[in-house]
Amino acid sequence: MTTPAVLIGVDIVAADRLARAAARGGATFTRHLTTSAERDLGPGTATFSVKESFIKAVGGRPPGFTWHDFEATPEPPPRWTGELLDEAAAELTAATGLALTGGAAYTLRGACRDAARLRLAGPVAGAARWGSGDGLLVSLAVVYVDRKDARCP
Repeated sequence: MTTPAVLIGVDIVAADRLARAAARGGATFTRHLTTSAERDLGPGTATFSVKESFIKAVGGRPPGFTWHDFEATPEPPPRWTGELLDEAAAELTAATGLALTGGAAYTLRGACRDAARLRLAGPVAGAARWGSGDGLLVSLAVVYVDRKDARCP
């Protein structure tokens, strides 16, 4: 079996900057960043950072981008993806001193799904880890070919 292709993105942002933006925007800010289905599943205050790491993984904000292109889901990612995230998170923790203790699987939609499909040549899904401390939010996202949805003979 070959190793699946992946795209990886990282985001590090000042926590107080996001707290100020969330306070200014209130419920409108939350609705802009999250879908109703993910509000109880996602990373909460780290949502912006997590979705920024997904944007970096897919190569930027493609035409037609919305924050709802990425949605946290209740299903766990495949085991190999969790192992990849564990390894990458350990390296990021070593570099930043912050443990990435939160995590979720993600569905990719719209323009970002299409951009990722162009780079990975197949149906895609994602997973993320995040953590905070010392005034920072750190997130790590992985976008991968979703073999369970692939139309293979």
